[in-house]
Amino acid sequence: MEIGYHPLLKPCPSIPFDALVAGPFWNLMNPFNILEIPPDASPEDIKAAYHRLAKRWHPDRYTGAEKSEAESKFRELAEAFSMLKDPGKRLTLQQQMPKAQPATAAAAIESESAQERSAEDWAALAKTAFDEGKVDQARALIHYAIRLDSEKHRYHALLASILEREGSDPRAVVKALETAVKLAPRDVESHIRLAVHFQALGMAARAQRHLQLAREISPNHPKLRTPVPKGAKGAKGVKGSAGSGKKGKVPDPPAGLLDQLRDLWGRLTGKG
Repeated sequence: MEIGYHPLLKPCPSIPFDALVAGPFWNLMNPFNILEIPPDASPEDIKAAYHRLAKRWHPDRYTGAEKSEAESKFRELAEAFSMLKDPGKRLTLQQQMPKAQPATAAAAIESESAQERSAEDWAALAKTAFDEGKVDQARALIHYAIRLDSEKHRYHALLASILEREGSDPRAVVKALETAVKLAPRDVESHIRLAVHFQALGMAARAQRHLQLAREISPNHPKLRTPVPKGAKGAKGVKGSAGSGKKGKVPDPPAGLLDQLRDLWGRLTGKG
């Protein structure tokens, strides 16, 4: 069976699947390397990697010489995804994939050292890469840390931050944050961020629920303080009603939910 190129792009000679796996094309057309994923990646990881890279290398985003390079890269991505999304072909590739051997003693030591690293070590490396702006590297590292230990809410919160920075699907960010609050129900920061993302997705009820949970956990959290405009006539009245303590209820802030969430987003991103 032969694998063709993406139909939206100019046609190129196809390469027989068997020849691709067994022949000299392997190093040039290793679909796992092209999609920047490990050989044991799940179907969900494969799909997510393809969409992320296809978005980055879509030819419509480039002009001139860069467009030609993008078209070539886009074709490679389409080829790689076409192979890996098929369970039978994926299994064949995994079974026949050449086993990489350390070329030197130093490489062997480095490989052994990598195996001895803990999930916390990988997470720390991910945080460092993220702080240095190396988003792709940070994402790969935190995914590996989560594979080693998926019960640390901090790992999932960091993954959400990485996905936010690279502009991923908001639903992927929400999934990471929901996992974080499931593991640590009193994680105020993640509740606040979920409120912001749910509001952006048009899910106001869920946004309000997470905002209320955050208030209950930490009423005096800096990001939950609604700033009162200078000279606002109702400022004193709001303060007085808060001190009345009727039925133990906290009065609604003067701004609406949408305004609160916009303010929170500004504080979270530093754009406020």
